[in-house]
Amino acid sequence: MNLKELKETLAYSCNILAQEGHWDNVLGHVSVRIPNQEKILMKPHGFGFEEIRPNHLIVCDLEGNKIEGPHERHSEIFIHTEIYKARPDVQCVVHSHPPYATAFGSLRQPLRPISHEGSIFYEGLPLFDYTTALIRTSELGKEVAKTLGNCRGILMKNHGSTVVGGAIQEATLYAIFLEKAARIQLLASASGEPSWSSDDEAKIKFEQIYTPHRLSSMWDYFVRRTRRAMKNG
Repeated sequence: MNLKELKETLAYSCNILAQEGHWDNVLGHVSVRIPNQEKILMKPHGFGFEEIRPNHLIVCDLEGNKIEGPHERHSEIFIHTEIYKARPDVQCVVHSHPPYATAFGSLRQPLRPISHEGSIFYEGLPLFDYTTALIRTSELGKEVAKTLGNCRGILMKNHGSTVVGGAIQEATLYAIFLEKAARIQLLASASGEPSWSSDDEAKIKFEQIYTPHRLSSMWDYFVRRTRRAMKNG
């Protein structure tokens, strides 16, 4: 992907997240590595997810300094930079405050594969509880990265969620699906004692539905859905 394509895809990520319940006024942010550079593209502060277009995006280095772009960077850039430093496989980071994942993260319960979406995190969904404050320093960013480990995402106690992927599409969809998995588990738990797939079956379902190479049609669907919403809005 060239820089123009990265900007277009990252802007769509923001728009899709807005449509899928991750809206929180101007809060929340998504970033992507710029290939072969120690830099990232990132959503700026001061804009809602639904407002973002390619020209809004800023360029920052992995120390958290803004290099290019007219808009202010988010103070929590260190969630992104420290994960990128710790995880060379990660190409995109999504941090947002969706209501169900935020509520679920306050309960200190493991996410179970009750729904298909829960199987994405069958290898673990850690809870970051080192602090509930904003991640405004590299030291706190390192703690987030440490909690994440090799997992696909974390819940952040009384804060939100952070999800990673090997591409913008992957991280964005996994963030959306985490919110759905949290919502279904909250609904099921409120109604009784839910059942869930075994670890072996969760792994099989992940491989059948959600491995990165199977996500392209899902991404295309969310792009179409978001385009329609933006056109009608």
